Amino acid sequence: MALVGAAWVVLVAAFYYRQLWRVIAGGLGPWPVLDGPRDFSLPYLGEAIRSAAGSLLGAVVLTGAAIAAGLSIARFARWQFEGAAERIAVAASVGIGSLACLGFVLAVVGAYRPWVLRAVIAVVLVVSVASWLRVRVPGPESSTTVWPDVARAGRIWVGVAALALLFSLYGALAPVVDYDALWFHLHFPKVFLEHGRFVDLRHEYVSLYPMLWELWFGYGLALGGANTAALLQCATLPLTALVVFELTRRYAPPASPWLAAALFVTVPTIIWEGTTAYVDLAFTFHVSVAVFALLRHCDTRRVQWLAVASLDLGFALATKHVGLIVLAIACVGTLIIRWHDDRRLLPALRTATTLGVMSLLVVLPWYVRAWLATGNPVFPELYGLFGGPPDRWDEVARAGLERFFAQFGRPRTPVNQLTLPWDMTMHEERYGGALGPLFLALVPLAALRLRRGTRNIGDGAPRVSALTALTIFVIAYMALWASPIASFQMRWVLAVTPVLAVLAAVGYEQLATVLRARVALTVLVVALLILNLPPYTPAHEHERRDWAGGSGWLTHVVHRMPLVVIGAESRDAYLQRMVPTYAAWRAANRMLPPNAMVLTWSGGDHFFGTASRIWVFSPAIRDAAAARRDRSGARSTLCAGSASRTFSLTSGSCRRTATARALRGRATRSPTRAPPPSAMRPCTRMSARCSTGSAGTPRCPDRTAGARSRCW
Repeated sequence: MALVGAAWVVLVAAFYYRQLWRVIAGGLGPWPVLDGPRDFSLPYLGEAIRSAAGSLLGAVVLTGAAIAAGLSIARFARWQFEGAAERIAVAASVGIGSLACLGFVLAVVGAYRPWVLRAVIAVVLVVSVASWLRVRVPGPESSTTVWPDVARAGRIWVGVAALALLFSLYGALAPVVDYDALWFHLHFPKVFLEHGRFVDLRHEYVSLYPMLWELWFGYGLALGGANTAALLQCATLPLTALVVFELTRRYAPPASPWLAAALFVTVPTIIWEGTTAYVDLAFTFHVSVAVFALLRHCDTRRVQWLAVASLDLGFALATKHVGLIVLAIACVGTLIIRWHDDRRLLPALRTATTLGVMSLLVVLPWYVRAWLATGNPVFPELYGLFGGPPDRWDEVARAGLERFFAQFGRPRTPVNQLTLPWDMTMHEERYGGALGPLFLALVPLAALRLRRGTRNIGDGAPRVSALTALTIFVIAYMALWASPIASFQMRWVLAVTPVLAVLAAVGYEQLATVLRARVALTVLVVALLILNLPPYTPAHEHERRDWAGGSGWLTHVVHRMPLVVIGAESRDAYLQRMVPTYAAWRAANRMLPPNAMVLTWSGGDHFFGTASRIWVFSPAIRDAAAARRDRSGARSTLCAGSASRTFSLTSGSCRRTATARALRGRATRSPTRAPPPSAMRPCTRMSARCSTGSAGTPRCPDRTAGARSRCW
């Protein structure tokens, strides 16, 4: 069995890095490791230091305030914790969720303003510090050992994990340029802060998504800007590593908790998530805390852990709709395990029902908001069941979204489903992300531990072992992820990566024990962990052939380290280079009337947009926009309208157009409490030297190559 396990690890690693010979032949020279001008005189070092210092300070203050708020809630509820890792992780998750929920209340009453959020954080910090100085509630005796000593072997894993955390932190200090972050994760809280309340942008189908973490990002925008918001998600990377550490230490000895933490933080897509203002890593954090709390509840039968699990499941639901999958697994799993342990159905059913109801109560306000606006509590999901307003969503829009989802993975045939773990590891470019080879190599070896059985013996001990429960959770989640109700996106798999890291650490320990070659196995695993880090991202691009150039095949991984962070390039120049429409939006913000409505074809640049923008493919204006584009023959035309006039901006000219008036009328036909929709998507580059003509018309030279590109 030892030789079979060793052969499996070598096979997976060798096949995964089947293009590594290209690295040996060509070296790292041709790889685009650094991004930006190689001006190592660092002319913008001062700007970089000021930006990094301000962003880091804001993120530290906010994360500290969240932990302080969580500890205050725990103290008020008389929760008891064992160890600093458990205390900090739970306090952070509860504190972040609570402050974000407070943001929801402020948005409802029209008080979601930057100065209000700053005041909230100041009050939380002052009250928490005063309470901490006045009352010190000691924990159990076992909490006297705050951090276990790190063994010599563990220091290796700590060092590798620290490298991964540094790569994420470095990337998070660069200006945010990722598509979804600019589209709605940062754009919507910016709009909410401008108006002080929720704004329903009817032409954006994501407008009614649960946005718990977007509200938390709003705190970051209020205290430091976009980078502070991105650092808030980066902070969940070490926090989730704490949960992985505790899961392994408590439920998977003698596996190394430091190795498990390193396995988690070195996942390529996890590292990338820590660099930007997406919410998948935040979602993973809440799911991991919920899983840990449920296991603790099975151990202790204490109500506090059921409450923590319910809160974090609710926070996960209020972050992404995919949390419904986790909730279903958690409720059914709690019911089955509780019944199996106690042989009493009604108490088990009561516990599972309580878990589900309490979790749904947390996210209920978001579902009510969507239902009141569209009649669909999870709009636009389940459109076939609930339907929706035709000016917001229709079959054409639904089919377009399904085509986007269908581009991931392979057809769901029986053979493809059986070989899915292999394919999603060896052909990661099909799934929009990368996990690396170690989960596939080590997790199956954990079966050696499961086969032996690890049930605790004694009164009150659970009959279903924690490792068995974790394994069932992973299998159930992956089965639902592979079903037609989900999409083959690697980012959706991140929710189970903490558990996969625990099982992989168990598999490593089992193989090292039976193989009796721990040193050799450690060297191999360390090498594979290091190859997961950003400088070696091209080694993960198994199907890539254009090694001489190109931006890479994999998405949602770190390809290059931006030199703007150290001042080799100005932040403004970096944004103009990475977001083609950035300069256009800056000019539009200066020149267009405040109530102008701009029809756009591009996306992923909303955060920089004007006060009002409309997407060309919105159902309300799709037909009219297509007719206007067919007649004009220009892809980059932007039609704008205001209360006084409507006009089309093309090649520096401004002219009235009936189509623009029709578009404006159709876009605002449905009543809404919000001001004109805040969104804009031009697909042009615009010179920063644009001027205003005699009639107030924007004029600028065409800086883009190609006859079809226009400057407006």
